Amino acid sequence: MNLLLSCDTMVALKNSTKSGNVIFAKNSDRPLGEAQPLRSYEAQNYPPNTTLECTYISIPQVNHTYKVMGSQPFWMWGFEHGINEYGVVIGNEAVWSKEKEEHENGLLGMDLLRLGLERGKTAYEALHIITDLLQTYGQGGNAALHMEHRYHNAFLIADSKEAWILDTVNRRWAARKVTDIAGISNCYSTEEHWDEESGDIKEYAFSMGYADRDQPFSFAKAYGLVDIKTRSSYPRYKRLNQLLKARQGSITLDYMQQILKDHYEGELIEPRWSPADGIMASICMHNLDESSSKTAASMVIEIDHKLSPVWWGSMSSPCISVFLPYTMEHTIPKIAAYAGEVYEDQSLWWEMERLSYEIEIDYPRNIRLWNSIKNEFQEYVNKTAESGLNNAIIENLSKELKDKARNMYYELLRVNGSSSQPQRTKIAAASKIRANIKKPLN
Repeated sequence: MNLLLSCDTMVALKNSTKSGNVIFAKNSDRPLGEAQPLRSYEAQNYPPNTTLECTYISIPQVNHTYKVMGSQPFWMWGFEHGINEYGVVIGNEAVWSKEKEEHENGLLGMDLLRLGLERGKTAYEALHIITDLLQTYGQGGNAALHMEHRYHNAFLIADSKEAWILDTVNRRWAARKVTDIAGISNCYSTEEHWDEESGDIKEYAFSMGYADRDQPFSFAKAYGLVDIKTRSSYPRYKRLNQLLKARQGSITLDYMQQILKDHYEGELIEPRWSPADGIMASICMHNLDESSSKTAASMVIEIDHKLSPVWWGSMSSPCISVFLPYTMEHTIPKIAAYAGEVYEDQSLWWEMERLSYEIEIDYPRNIRLWNSIKNEFQEYVNKTAESGLNNAIIENLSKELKDKARNMYYELLRVNGSSSQPQRTKIAAASKIRANIKKPLN
């Protein structure tokens, strides 16, 4: 099927949150089994004429880069979502247009995201760093490891004061300022209004026959491609904005986490058996088959200009995982910062991913078994973070989650053999083979 339907990003500004701080969240959806550890890179000075090697191309390096932390697909240079030392946070989305993607290698959307963080002190500055680089080098290159996957990008860029949505089509772009709440998905969301642009958005669309001069001009309708990808992403786009609107004025960090775990609960189209078997891809995405996407990593962050922000991150499916606290001031534990192409015993990401395969063999029963442990541990994590964090606490929390996930995995290996309604067994088996997950000898 090869349905790479990926990502949902959202923000609530000060006027829409209970705390009066900006809250930002994202689910990063990637091809099945594409590991995404959490990594940080220190601020650094560079001598003149230094070259920076991005995923596919080299560009000139700047004299100074800021410290960054982000969720990084293991094989690429860029981030799916990240934050810098000044509290600028960015997430990106794959979007598809009537315009064909550039086939020459350029900067991936994830590269542009990390460059915006390394070089921008504010959301507005990061916005224009991205657009300048976009117009200079283009956005091009295969964005998947084992299959062809090219796309344009949309970005949500925020700091403690404001947020911007940036929609791009190759080297053209339109940006609009967020006024309260906003969520973006894998479809263009800029319609008749935007605040800044690359220069010839309307005239180019008219010349290509994408829009009629006699009709009100909508960026999304003019440039957006309506196909199966849009049919999946638009319901998610509407759903996450509906959920944001429902709590506007009292949105909390915990509520944002709940949105990231959403499978259309309470709706007619809520999956009856497993989130992976609903009729639509949900915000918390579970792969429909072996060649489609699932959520690989999630984050929620509250940006308080007075305090160092805490990055609440989960690995693999957020409905299965636990949100752990990380900060720019503390070291990311090795087990959270490492994940490769196949299962590794010392990788937190792979431990959570392996558990997700086993839970989905009988999701209703297995998630109940795991939730009794997971929810209690999440409460413990939250209380521990309230008391203060240090390197030892963060490392211990990561190790404890890894141990709990491992123990549950072995328990599910035992009980899944007696499942009365086994499901997704072929996909689970194929996923394990791909990841080199071997059945234990005893």
